[in-house]
Amino acid sequence: MGDVIVLEIYLFVNPLGEHCLEAEHSVLKIAEENQAAVHYQFLPLVNLHTVEDVMRRNNYSLHDLTTRNKIFKTIYAASLDYKAALFQGKRRGQEFLMALQTALNFHHERYTDQLIARLVQDSGLDAEMFNEDRRSKLTSESFEADQRVACEMQIQKHPSAVIYNYADPKQDYGILVEDCHSYEVLKQVCQGHYDAALAAQNSTNHHKQTIHIL
Repeated sequence: MGDVIVLEIYLFVNPLGEHCLEAEHSVLKIAEENQAAVHYQFLPLVNLHTVEDVMRRNNYSLHDLTTRNKIFKTIYAASLDYKAALFQGKRRGQEFLMALQTALNFHHERYTDQLIARLVQDSGLDAEMFNEDRRSKLTSESFEADQRVACEMQIQKHPSAVIYNYADPKQDYGILVEDCHSYEVLKQVCQGHYDAALAAQNSTNHHKQTIHIL
């Protein structure tokens, strides 16, 4: 018999996002603490909020349509790159995503084919396979499937997590946590301690996080 999944976490991220990298580290920490009992996915999210967040963070005018379109195309391309990397394994795909976010946000590199080629090599990916996949119909269809999941789960902001706790037979619903980069908030929600999660979110210095029942 396989391992029993107690927690299922869907984390919706901007592949260019700094706070999304924090959220990914938080989910990985929770998964490590709970070992095989956690199943998690990082899903790319591209919408109006995703684009505007990047524009605000870089002090661009929200009325600059040329910059807006350029940012949208970059986020979309980065999302396809991440999906292409995932075809070579979940762990390698996630390492590629987090390396990309680190390069863009902390090393202030530009998103270029040269950067992607270096990260592909550093992540141990097959470059030829990756370059075929990043432009394939299957990759774009996989991305579109993620956007449908986001729509069904009413995801608007990033990073947002939807958590299902199967340890409680009475809980047949998911918990949506918006702006969920805080490890403490995510941990408390995963443990079913919603009052503690609300207290933890009020003590954080980040943007206000909200918790909803789906």
